[in-house]
Amino acid sequence: MEKCLKQCLVYSGVFIVSLFFTFVRPASADLFPLGETFEVSRFSDEHIQLLEPSDTGNRPSLIYEGGDLFLGTGNLQEGFETPWGAVWQPQLWVFGTLRTALHYFDNGARPSSAEWATRLSLFANLQLTHTEKLIIGIRPLDRNAFNRFTRVQLNSDFGSSKFEANADIRTFFFEGDFGSLFPGLDKKGTGAIDYGFSVGRQALTFQNAIMINETVDSVGVVRNNIRFAGISGLRSTALYGWGELNRANARLNRSADMFGFFNSIDTPKHTFNVDMIFINDEQPTGDSVNFGVAAIQRLGHFNTAFRINTSFEPGGNSPKAGTGTIFTSEVSWTPYRSDDIAYVNAFIVDGNYTQAGREPVVGGALGGLGVLFASPGVGNFLSELNNFTTDVAGLVVGYEAFWENHRRSLTLEVASRKDISDRGTGFDDIAFGFEFRQRLAHRVQFQLDASYSVLEKRNDGSTIRTEIRYQF
Repeated sequence: MEKCLKQCLVYSGVFIVSLFFTFVRPASADLFPLGETFEVSRFSDEHIQLLEPSDTGNRPSLIYEGGDLFLGTGNLQEGFETPWGAVWQPQLWVFGTLRTALHYFDNGARPSSAEWATRLSLFANLQLTHTEKLIIGIRPLDRNAFNRFTRVQLNSDFGSSKFEANADIRTFFFEGDFGSLFPGLDKKGTGAIDYGFSVGRQALTFQNAIMINETVDSVGVVRNNIRFAGISGLRSTALYGWGELNRANARLNRSADMFGFFNSIDTPKHTFNVDMIFINDEQPTGDSVNFGVAAIQRLGHFNTAFRINTSFEPGGNSPKAGTGTIFTSEVSWTPYRSDDIAYVNAFIVDGNYTQAGREPVVGGALGGLGVLFASPGVGNFLSELNNFTTDVAGLVVGYEAFWENHRRSLTLEVASRKDISDRGTGFDDIAFGFEFRQRLAHRVQFQLDASYSVLEKRNDGSTIRTEIRYQF
C-alpha cells in the first residue's frame, strides 16, 4: 500500500509538470529564458495616465485594523503627545498566515512520512509611531517540532493524528529609537541619541542563517549611519540573549547566555558583514564562539556573496556546539529580457561547523543555499538532502522562472553533497527537484514540490508536497 502511494505521488508530480510545460510554455519558444520575456526600450515620451483604484484592485484588509488602516488612504489620525515629548498615533493591526500541506517524504535515512499538516501564525502589531511598535505572535496549531504539528497521519511510522492546540507565545518584543521616543532630550536634533533598540522574544538571522536562525529572548541596541572615510554607512548592533536559545542539536539550552556583535558596512561597490556570537554556558560543555564575515557585491552581470563562518567549542565537540569552518559562495544572474534568476551556490566545510542557535523546525546551516537543502517548517517534511555541516562539500545549480507578473513561478534545482572527511564515514548524495508556485486568489497561493534523490549506501529518496498558503 505504501509503495503504491509513493509511486502514485511521484508520477502525479511528473505529470503535473509535464502539463505545465505543455500548456504554458510554447513548443517553439527558445530554451532560455523560461519565463516571460519583454523588450528593453527607452522611457516613453508619451504621458501615461495612472490607473484608477478599481483597475489596480482593492486594498485587502487585515483581520483587525484599529486606528489608521494598514496601507490605507486618507487623513492620518492626530494622535496625542506623551509627557516625554513623543507624538503617538496608536494603531492595532492583527494579521496572520495559514499553511496547510499534504505530503509524502522519504529521504532514505528514516521511515517515510505521509501526512496532512497545518501551521497557523498569528500576529498583533501595536504601532505607536513609524519606529516604536509592540509585536506579539503565536502559533496555536504546532509546538515547534517536526512531529508536533496539527496533523492527519496517513501512515503509522510517526504516530497517530493529533490536534496540537496551544497558546505559547513565540514572538513578543518592543522596538523603537531613543531619539524618537524621547525627543525632548535633543530638541535641536543634533545630539547622538539616535540609537535603535529591541527587547523581548525576537527572531535572529545572520549570515544568511548560517550563523544563527533562532528566536531568542534578548535585548539589542543598534547604531545606524556611522560614517568613516570610504564607507557610506556602518550599522553596528550589540545584543544580549538570556532565554529560549536552542543550540546546534535544536534543544533548549536554559543555562546559556548569548552575547552578539553584528556589523554591516556599506561601501560604493560592496556590502561587508562582520558578525560574532559568544555563548557562555553554565554547564561543563557548551561554551562556543561563532565568527562570520561576508562580502556581497555585483561583479559585472553577476550578483555574488562570499561568506566564511567558523564555530569554536573550547572543549572540542559536543551536541550543543562543534568546531569547524564553512566557506560558501552564491552567484546569480538574470537572463536577458526577463526577470528569471539563474544561480550557482557552492560550499565546503572543514571540521564540524555548527550554528550558534537554530529553531527546531528550520533545519541546518545549508537551508539558505537551495530549496533541496531547505526545510519548509510544516510537519515531518524535512530537507531532501541533509543540511548539516561536517566535513562536506557541495554544489547547488538552479533556475527560477516567472510568469503572469510573478504570479506564477517554477524553480528547477540540482544539488549534491560530497563527503570529504578522512574517515570516509559520510555519504555522497545528489538530488533533483522542482518548486512550483501559483497565485490562486488575492490572498491564496498554491505550491507543489517534488524531488528524487540518489543516496550512497542507502535507498534512494523521493518526496512530493502540496501546500495552500492563505495570508490574512
